[in-house]
Amino acid sequence: MSAPGRRSRHRQFVDASAKGVLVVGPGAARVRARRAHRWIERLVGLVAQPLPPTGSALWIEPCRAVHTFGVRGPLDLVFVARSGAVLRVCENVGPGRMRGALHARAVLELRAGEANRLRLQPGAVVRWIVDTKKGDQ
Repeated sequence: MSAPGRRSRHRQFVDASAKGVLVVGPGAARVRARRAHRWIERLVGLVAQPLPPTGSALWIEPCRAVHTFGVRGPLDLVFVARSGAVLRVCENVGPGRMRGALHARAVLELRAGEANRLRLQPGAVVRWIVDTKKGDQ
C-alpha cells in the first residue's frame, strides 16, 4: 500500500477489463485486443496460440520485454510508455527471439505487417477503450 498522496508504482495503465479496443496511430485506427495483465497470461502470451488475426492484438501490461519462443509465426511488437506513446516498433520478429524497451509499460503483439498497416511508429499514441459489447467471446 502506498503512502497517502503518493502514486503506487503498481497502478494500472489501462482499465482492468480483459477485452477492449485500442485506438492507435495518427489515423485513429481501431484494433480489437485481449489484455494480458495477470502474471501467467503475460508469461504465456501467444506461445502455442494462433497468431492474432488482422485487426486484432494481444496487449501485455505491465511489460518491458517479450520473447517469441514457441510462437507460431512472426510478430510486430509495439512497446508503449505509461503515457500511451509508442517508444519502439519491432517489425517481423520471428520465433525464438527477444525484444524489449527500457521505459515501456506495455507491449502490443500484432500479426507481422500490422504495425506498418496501422502506421504505428515511435511517437504515435495508443489509447485503450473498454469493450462494452455483451456476449463477445
